[in-house]
Amino acid sequence: SQGTAEQQRRQQQQQEEAASAAAAASAREVAQKREAEAEASRQEAARAQEAEERVRQQQKAEAAERDRKRQQQEEDADSADDSFKQFMKEEDGEDEQGDSDYEDSANALAGAIGWNRKDIESKADDAVKQLTQAIGGKKVVQSLQGMMAGIR
Repeated sequence: SQGTAEQQRRQQQQQEEAASAAAAASAREVAQKREAEAEASRQEAARAQEAEERVRQQQKAEAAERDRKRQQQEEDADSADDSFKQFMKEEDGEDEQGDSDYEDSANALAGAIGWNRKDIESKADDAVKQLTQAIGGKKVVQSLQGMMAGIR
């Protein structure tokens, strides 16, 4: 009976040790799963940060492109103003009005072809003024460029 009791105690001790080993293995398995889940979460967070950084870089590039286009439009508008000013500066006879030779020549031409010189000069000045008001202004040119950019 003592041998049986001893045997039962050993079996119980072995069962307890086996249960303890199983519990330890289970605990290690749970810890490994948690570690794997934590690593997966860290990787997901890193991918999310990378995606956010790509979006920020894309937005930055788009903003730079918009700034470049705006700068180009301003330069184009300045160029249009400069071209118009240059045209007006170089317009034939504009700087010679008041010169006696020019006046004599202009009057002779007007008389030969039957035109009223004062009327022609007045109409030409009005046309130049209207053209200047219509397309010569930088704001108008920029507005037209903005509308054209929206069509593209």
